[in-house]
Amino acid sequence: MGSKISPILAQYVMDHALDMCVPKLRHKIAFIKKFVDDLIVALHKQDVEIILEQFNSYNPHIQFTIEFEDENNSVSFLDTRLYRIDNTVHLDWHRKQTASDKLIHFKSDHPVQIKINCIKEMKNRVNKICHPRFLKRSIDKLFNIFVENGYPRKMISKLLYSSANVNHIDDNDRPPQVLRSTDTDGVEIKFGSIVNIKGLTCKIKKCLSREDVKIAVYNYKTVKRLYSRLKDTIPTMLHSNVIYRIQCEDCSRGYVGQTSQLLKNRISLHKSDINKKNKRCALTKHSLEQNHKFLFDNVEIIDKERNYNKRIILEMIHINEEEEAINSKSDTQNLSNIYTYLLTYPNREKNIYDGPIDE
Repeated sequence: MGSKISPILAQYVMDHALDMCVPKLRHKIAFIKKFVDDLIVALHKQDVEIILEQFNSYNPHIQFTIEFEDENNSVSFLDTRLYRIDNTVHLDWHRKQTASDKLIHFKSDHPVQIKINCIKEMKNRVNKICHPRFLKRSIDKLFNIFVENGYPRKMISKLLYSSANVNHIDDNDRPPQVLRSTDTDGVEIKFGSIVNIKGLTCKIKKCLSREDVKIAVYNYKTVKRLYSRLKDTIPTMLHSNVIYRIQCEDCSRGYVGQTSQLLKNRISLHKSDINKKNKRCALTKHSLEQNHKFLFDNVEIIDKERNYNKRIILEMIHINEEEEAINSKSDTQNLSNIYTYLLTYPNREKNIYDGPIDE
């Protein structure tokens, strides 16, 4: 459970189980539908025990349970409830009793458009599932769910009941949607993403919309950041794709480096270079020329980045921020002058002359 391959294996096993068990049944079943490991079957009552026994004989380690129709001639399947009415099957939107009904809360740190889209898409889902005789009841249920999640009643009413004649929308009736990187005038459209900051992100998006740039917004405050980590902390030396700092034991200077391999392997390489007097980096040169030692047991990880190009830029930034870096000047020569100015600007004196002042 929890593995990415689990649903794939479940699909193969269930397909094989159906191929082996269904042909052995004595009576023809009206229909059988499958979703991963859930099955819904229409058959005569007297054949229920036979089909259950047949499926349970497929493999002793795989045993099935069965749920029958209730007094209303209905049975639940996934997020639907099937009603048998006049020899036809009508669908209704179904929520399990254990469902928490937790959706994106209105006070959560999401753009308001995402919250609006949440209402619209849930409504579309209900429209697509429900038979017209159950639609009004399901929309009312959806209304109460959004109220419990803090949404204003006026907003919910406008979005859910604005078109009360909610009909089924068949996917075949929808116009095809094609994602294009250019508009009708042949102008290239650029895509990007920025963090959601209340009151600021929307203004940035509005400004960039006139520059043929489409912006996707993501949240910095995620559930992952709200809860403590349950897994054991990875030892410092077993981290990879990091920017690290090593303090000199005999002076106040430090060395900043980056590596994609395990940090312990990179530190071992530094030690080997010193022992072999291989001056291929500034750390080794400093150690050999000054006869200084480094605190290899107290290596500090100052940043992490998987992308190589981004990691190189981060390394140059951290070297530039180091007051007495051992690194050579060539380690930061590719850092943009604009970045250098912006990074050092907060440390400049307040009264620095930065150009003429309008009188």
